[in-house]
Amino acid sequence: MAANLGYSVAVVERDTVGGTVVTSGGAPTKTFREAALYLKGFEKESTYGLSLAAPPELMYAALTTRVHVVSAAMQQATLDRLQTFGVQLVSGSARLEDGHTVLVRSATGEETRLRGERIVLATGSRSLRPASVPFEDPSVFDSEQIMEISRRPRDILIVGGGPVGVEYATIFTALGVPVTIVDTGPRLVSMMDEEISARLEQVFRRRGTEVITGTGMASVQRDGDRLRTMLTDDRELRPDALLFAAGRRVDVSALGLDTVGIEIDGRGRVVIGERGETSCPSVFAAGDVTGAALASIATDQGRQAVCGAFDLNFSVHVDQLPVSAVYGMPEVARAGMSEQDCKSAGIAYEIGRCELGSTPRGLIAGEDGLLKLVFRRDDGVLLGVHVIGQIASELTGTGQAMIHGTATIEDVLRMSYNTPTYTYGYKLAGLDAVRRFDPEVLRGMRLPSRADRV
Repeated sequence: MAANLGYSVAVVERDTVGGTVVTSGGAPTKTFREAALYLKGFEKESTYGLSLAAPPELMYAALTTRVHVVSAAMQQATLDRLQTFGVQLVSGSARLEDGHTVLVRSATGEETRLRGERIVLATGSRSLRPASVPFEDPSVFDSEQIMEISRRPRDILIVGGGPVGVEYATIFTALGVPVTIVDTGPRLVSMMDEEISARLEQVFRRRGTEVITGTGMASVQRDGDRLRTMLTDDRELRPDALLFAAGRRVDVSALGLDTVGIEIDGRGRVVIGERGETSCPSVFAAGDVTGAALASIATDQGRQAVCGAFDLNFSVHVDQLPVSAVYGMPEVARAGMSEQDCKSAGIAYEIGRCELGSTPRGLIAGEDGLLKLVFRRDDGVLLGVHVIGQIASELTGTGQAMIHGTATIEDVLRMSYNTPTYTYGYKLAGLDAVRRFDPEVLRGMRLPSRADRV
């Protein structure tokens, strides 16, 4: 963005350009998922009555090879993009010397000083690695190591029921590996609507995945050819492998923030204002270093920081609408308010649901799922969209655009959706909601009074 606006730009990177999104999370994780779906024919046996899965001994090697190919391609695409825009890439670790100077130390110890009118911090986050977890054990992994696992485990314990834990739980299940997933919270993927979370847990249990919520891991140690893991409720588990996926951490200790008076919060994250500015006037920040959890939000914050840095009103705002997606099998996704959000805010609401397995597309593909719409009761305005099913992350995009346009139940119903598509579920969910509305509210909309929009 900065280069496109005509500024001279340098990027300092000590590891791999593109960060977690191209190395150990994001695209590589989703590639693992897609490859597992293709090679295993996951859950298609019941639809077609036969299995076309590759042999396990061939499948695992093919999976890891495909992940590395995609990761390398995305890294190269990132490098090409920087080069296209004339961005100078500097390899090394950076430290602020003052509000306009960055000291870069290369892997060989060579030092270079860069000066700029503005500086943007976007150093991301890393997997949380508690000292009590023996990551030196070859069968204990964090979310950045798990991509390099060299063997198919006999079974695996996953600590953490958030996006990373859920995604890997479904990947290993697809590969035929028994999975147990443990989370301290009351439910999986707690950022999702409660009904969607419950539906996901039902899918997990039906597949044979053991789900343990409301407890955490107390300790883990090597015990013969297995791991001895104690939970906080005194249960003992003996998995063959363990993935610790219970969070990420920000580490700004080496950035020299104190030398320029940059404020951090109690969790070590950089505090920013509404334009991405820090407490040092010439330094801005974006992404996980500020607490952002999604790559899409971090990208928008990067744009915001650059526009804020040069006092541009263009594109300085970041979308505040709650959005999230977890790329398990099935996917779960949301845009806007949940039922729980409405209750907390004292907003009266109505719900419309569509079982995606009953739509023409769902019947053809043999796929189940749920599309759930949340409407404000007094005027029918769409407040939230929640989905579990294949391409849930894509389906919520339609609803996200509707919410930004202050769409009502009328708008949801009057759109012509292609069929067979999962998007047609919006029409059916809207029809389901209509029967719950007070007829006077619907009359007040004067259907179809908003047809002049199109």
